[in-house]
Amino acid sequence: MNKNEEEIVMDDDGMITNLPNDKMLAATLTRLTGKFSTPDETMQVLRRAKEARNFIAHEGASVGDISAVREQHILAHARLLRSAVLELAEGDNIVSQWGFHFEEPRQSLPQDLIDAYPRMIDGWVFGHFGNLLDEEVADSTAMTL
Repeated sequence: MNKNEEEIVMDDDGMITNLPNDKMLAATLTRLTGKFSTPDETMQVLRRAKEARNFIAHEGASVGDISAVREQHILAHARLLRSAVLELAEGDNIVSQWGFHFEEPRQSLPQDLIDAYPRMIDGWVFGHFGNLLDEEVADSTAMTL
């Protein structure tokens, strides 16, 4: 970087809303969303999905020292992981809709699949737990080792 150049730092919203209109990504987002800027609610879902992805990648399997961890701690951690997977699925659902619209611009979105997708992912990933993750943690110290 030259002395005369300044480094510009933007958040996710700024990167999308400040794209030059003549660039391909800006035109694609405009076509997919019907307008240049993404609605706030959609951006919040995508931001939560990004944070959930980071949790899954960096902390998802970290339950602590396996010789000291107890059942309630594992279940409490699995609940956190389940929440993160659900948030990631909701973000993936949005991006998948954009991709579908891009690939099949004349087709209607498969609304039944879109509505069922987060529940399907939850069942696929956590179905083997049965009702264990639906119960509240009785021990308030379950998250401590």
